[in-house]
Amino acid sequence: MASRSRERRHDAARRPATPALPVREVIAAAARTGQRNLWRIIGVAVVVSMAAALVDIAVTNLIDHTSLPLLLFGEVTASAVSVLAAVFLSGFLCRVVGESEHGREDAKLGHILRTLPWLRLILADLLVALLVVAGLLVLVLPGLVAMTLFAIVGPVIEIEDRPVQAALRRSARLVRPYFWWVVLLATVPLSVAGELEDLAPEPHSVAQILENLAVRGIGLGLLEAVIGLVLVALCYQLIALDRERGAPASVHGQPARP
Repeated sequence: MASRSRERRHDAARRPATPALPVREVIAAAARTGQRNLWRIIGVAVVVSMAAALVDIAVTNLIDHTSLPLLLFGEVTASAVSVLAAVFLSGFLCRVVGESEHGREDAKLGHILRTLPWLRLILADLLVALLVVAGLLVLVLPGLVAMTLFAIVGPVIEIEDRPVQAALRRSARLVRPYFWWVVLLATVPLSVAGELEDLAPEPHSVAQILENLAVRGIGLGLLEAVIGLVLVALCYQLIALDRERGAPASVHGQPARP
């Protein structure tokens, strides 16, 4: 027993300590990228958020809700536009941070539209949403845990070019040592963004439509851009810390993209 105890202590001593997460550097990297690309980020964030809000408003006001096929078509269309808008904004911000902070290729909109791994990002977004909703329905806490562990799945797919399942596992492994910091940097802001969306009035009059667009198209769009910048900067930092600890970062035996 004493021998096993000494062996465990020896193994623990040899195991590299988990480096601290440089939270200030994460926020500073996000802020630098935002300052260098301010109007480009504002433009993209507001346009994609406004598009999603307008489609949702159209479904609410223009579709005959007594017709089940039309209503289903409208709801599916609104959900699809919302997912595509979120995926594009996330992918755009990931490219902008990579260009600004890590010397990656230029983040031109046309190039991003052509080269984003759309299918993987959409599948990952839907899977994470399903896991979070299922967790929230069960006991609330599992949903918040899932939201935290999988907060950087999209950036992982973009930065390391991983398939969906591998990206889910990679995100959870990167986040786990810094769980509570990720709660503060990702889960809390994402929850606040969800609450802000619920504050938007039902768009049944011109005044309500304008207020809805102001809240969802402008306010929520800008907030999601800030959160997205922090998530991407956080993902880059967690990958760097993982490499510092000596953990492998390869996909199918090949080195991960820088």
